[in-house]
Amino acid sequence: MRIISYTFVIMAWSIFSVPTAVMADKEPSPFVQVGTNDEVKYANNLWQILEQEGIVGKNMRPMKPFVGAARPHGWILELVYQTINVNGHNGFIVVKRNYDQEGLSVEQVIQDRDKHLSSYTVMFQRENGYDEDNQNWFWAKYKPDGTLFTKQIDGAKVSVVGRFLKGKDQADNRGCIYCHASAGGGDYIFYPFIEIR
Repeated sequence: MRIISYTFVIMAWSIFSVPTAVMADKEPSPFVQVGTNDEVKYANNLWQILEQEGIVGKNMRPMKPFVGAARPHGWILELVYQTINVNGHNGFIVVKRNYDQEGLSVEQVIQDRDKHLSSYTVMFQRENGYDEDNQNWFWAKYKPDGTLFTKQIDGAKVSVVGRFLKGKDQADNRGCIYCHASAGGGDYIFYPFIEIR
């Protein structure tokens, strides 16, 4: 009886101590936290405003589609950019409507936008102090129905929203921030005809 008790204690100790040892060896994330509840809440509010403005959703204003051919965005894109008000803050927004089926043409998008729309990617310039290292841009990727895309980051499933992916050091930036930081003009916008107003 005593041998079984000792064996049980040793087995229990090894079962519960191994995960602790594994967790202790895990490297800390190089990124600031993204996809937080506050960011998701902000993104949901932003989506409602974009719908009201006719920028996204079933009643969106049609724009002139063009071949964008830029991953992770669509093969065919439409751009909408303007100033909007979110929670009392007037900020500039750029929305890419992404149409990403293989072999898709501009004409097919014009004929049936709903059928070919794969996502909306959004950059909204928030209030000063949000992310001054990266011009206060807030990033979000929505499905056509307005739900947020998710991605595995450091072993956890997070919404693609917020300071995506801001490194704890600028050299560690990835995702939206990393790519858009390389845009000419220093405004994180790749299209020179778009001027922040």
